[in-house]
Amino acid sequence: MTLNARRLPHLRLTSHIRAIHQSMSSNLRQRAVVSSFICTPPSSPNGLTFALFKRSQDVNTYQGKWAVCSGSIDPTDTSPEAAAKREIREETTLSDSDITLLRKGKPFSLTDEGLNTRWTIHPFAWQLKPGAIDIKFDWEHTEYRFVRPEDVKTYDHVPQLEVGMERVLVSPETEEALAILRNDHDSGAQALAIKALELLRKAVMGSELSGLETSEEFWRELRWRAWHFAKNGRPSMGAAIEAEILKALDSVSKQLVSPGSEGVGGIPLSNLKSLTESAIHERILASQHSLDDLALHCVKFMESNSTAPDTNIVTLSSSGSITRSLAKFVETRTKKGRNVKITVLESRPSFEGVAFVNNLLASFKEDEAFHSRLRIEIVSDASIATVFNDAHFLVFGGDKVLPNGDVSNKIGTLVAAILSEEMNPGCKVLALFTTNKITSAGFDSEHRNVEYNDPKELTDAWPESYRQQLKENQENGYQVEVKNAYFEWVRLGRIDQHITEVGLLEAEDIARLAKESEELENRIFGDL
Repeated sequence: MTLNARRLPHLRLTSHIRAIHQSMSSNLRQRAVVSSFICTPPSSPNGLTFALFKRSQDVNTYQGKWAVCSGSIDPTDTSPEAAAKREIREETTLSDSDITLLRKGKPFSLTDEGLNTRWTIHPFAWQLKPGAIDIKFDWEHTEYRFVRPEDVKTYDHVPQLEVGMERVLVSPETEEALAILRNDHDSGAQALAIKALELLRKAVMGSELSGLETSEEFWRELRWRAWHFAKNGRPSMGAAIEAEILKALDSVSKQLVSPGSEGVGGIPLSNLKSLTESAIHERILASQHSLDDLALHCVKFMESNSTAPDTNIVTLSSSGSITRSLAKFVETRTKKGRNVKITVLESRPSFEGVAFVNNLLASFKEDEAFHSRLRIEIVSDASIATVFNDAHFLVFGGDKVLPNGDVSNKIGTLVAAILSEEMNPGCKVLALFTTNKITSAGFDSEHRNVEYNDPKELTDAWPESYRQQLKENQENGYQVEVKNAYFEWVRLGRIDQHITEVGLLEAEDIARLAKESEELENRIFGDL
């Protein structure tokens, strides 16, 4: 099967980018800009198209050229993503109500000697939401039109527009894999990371990569797929996905540069595929075993800090880390004749707390020895203030951990941590996570924001008459918005102990692991 450039765009980039870098000069003006492709959905009847704007004669550069929505990153912008949103709002009037981030592309640099400027470009693809308002362009443009990616070459456009376009476009197989990760709202971060590894292993032997003829092409294109899985699969849980993918690819990379190896160019393509598939499989197994080690460290800490005969625990949401750890703790304590009470928030709107209870009990394999020693209470999220009076531990997982020790988890975790400290200072707040949840120092600050998902998950639990009446009120002009928040951050100071598969971590340990993660990312993705 012959693969065309649309399906594997990144194979064309290497020599082009290198040529750009060769023209660098130390006295060039440095400018960081965002470049936003405003797209129709890839699944729409006509496929993905994006808006091209014709620049007016009143702008400072590239007058009359076709371009996407772009502009400089200002000092007041909190991140490139925030700058992109601001520019889109200023130039098109589109807001968060009209667009959603489809994916971001890996930043790149180019030099324009005529303007004595070196540009660092951060490309983004934004998808128009159903019911989005029409684009209203400002003085910077004279017209716009939606075009297919393959038609860009027919337009007189700004320099290197194709480079940015190719960094946000992906192949059909990659698009399908990203949708699987993006739409999975049931799996915890660890399970999602394993799913990403399985999808990457599928890509290794998939039809799209089968048409590549050299090991160099395969290794480069596979890493591009891995980059998109890591950065665009599910950003709120991206730390675990990225860490596991990087570790798998690092295992391959080390063998390619080991003594006696001739590098990626010296290994037959079939051998490289087999080596990569094996490395991914071994990473999946290692990731699964890490939960057992985490559980052991959790039990050791909780037992050493349990002064009362019986133990009362508060937890929320559902994750493999919490289920495995608390199951091990219950098993250990009940065998010693101790009682354990676990209070679980139901975790609306998807009721993950109820799912957690069922998974926890299923892990005991109907052992009646637990029946008299284990007591579980499921309570509403709103009653969180009533559960801490006799609690010894608040235990929650971590979907993402910053280098400074802040932890992202299910919405409601921050309130639980605050109330625990306020109502029962003796209750220890424990964050449980595997070290693959620790982000690198290059973490995008935009993802500190609360993640919102489909409000229908909330409204589906309402009586039909309530939904209908609210809809009528909205249609009559009342501004009522239903918001379904998923994740929030708990700062380091509200957490008594971080517990991982390698043991108890202090803030400096987390910072060190974050630095190592950043260095690994540069080794694997740096030359893309």
